[in-house]
Amino acid sequence: MLLRIISILLIISFPVSANNIIVNGTRFIFPSNEKEITIQLNNTADRPAVAQVWLDKGDARETPDNISVPFIITPPISRVDGKSGQTLRIRLPNRNGLLSDREQLWWLNLLEIPPTPTSAQAHGNNVLQLAIRSRFKFIYRPTGLGNRDAAPELLVLSKQGEELAINNPTPFYITITRILHADNKPLLGKTVVASPLSTTRVTPIAAFKSGDHILINNVNDYGSTVSVNSQIK
Repeated sequence: MLLRIISILLIISFPVSANNIIVNGTRFIFPSNEKEITIQLNNTADRPAVAQVWLDKGDARETPDNISVPFIITPPISRVDGKSGQTLRIRLPNRNGLLSDREQLWWLNLLEIPPTPTSAQAHGNNVLQLAIRSRFKFIYRPTGLGNRDAAPELLVLSKQGEELAINNPTPFYITITRILHADNKPLLGKTVVASPLSTTRVTPIAAFKSGDHILINNVNDYGSTVSVNSQIK
């Protein structure tokens, strides 16, 4: 394993090398009727970099060599030349143990490791190199679940004491970025992921009551924010 966890590669510093490998997407859906999907990486820098990619089950502290997932990523580690790209293939050899009535969520990790500076580049300069890790939602979606675009409209929000209960009766994960009163006053202080067929409870950052009209901002399959009107029960 090239790197077990995100790390900082330090050669005393400054300037700082920023991440230059761009992933074509903000979230990735694996339909159950597909054998594989592809993800495109692009290196926008003039120099090469190494990309390590793996999936985790939600614990960002777990190292790749300790994680077991049903998917296979090819290649898991690759050199991406400057101003060039790399196509990742993510395959699902079998569906044993996967659910058929709702989505399941994993996280796709990308660790970008910059090249070691040449002696000429490092000579007389302080250089800080960072291995930068990014994480993206990776969702397995069984066929026949219905209309994903309509799912946010089915959320049921209710007052439970001082908490706001968000019931998601749909088989889809719904990422809620904001909940606003009709007067645009925010109720949420952070993003909430409503899991399928479950209820999530949050403590709002502003007063609210049953009957309040609200606007729910959420993220669709393409990473765009869309809004739906609702009312607190």
